[in-house]
Amino acid sequence: MSRAVKILCVIGSLLLLVTAVFHATGHSEVSEAISGSDPPAFLKRAVPGLWVHFSIHLIVLAAFGVVVSFSAHRARSLMALLALAVAGDAAFVFALASFFTGVALLIATALCFGVAALAPNNSLKRTAAGRLR
Repeated sequence: MSRAVKILCVIGSLLLLVTAVFHATGHSEVSEAISGSDPPAFLKRAVPGLWVHFSIHLIVLAAFGVVVSFSAHRARSLMALLALAVAGDAAFVFALASFFTGVALLIATALCFGVAALAPNNSLKRTAAGRLR
């Protein structure tokens, strides 16, 4: 795997971690808002948990990005899957809350993994006899 692809995967993973932390900082505010309102008890318990769940989801995606960036094999399909998952998250969050910093971070992350997945594979090298290996 080329150095540029590794760097893109690491940057994408770091952006996911930053986004997860950014999202998690809103947990107490969401918890206070939902507890001070009048929804059913189920929603009072579920909404703060779902808020944390999204941060955990982003951390897991970041872990996959780190694994693929230090993998000995070019895992183009995993990079593409990460790009699609994060792009889907960005589209979903945009549909719910419009454009804000969190959406921009998700778009930047999806681009990092997408470019890494589409980068040319430089693993084929010519041997001394001129054959490709």
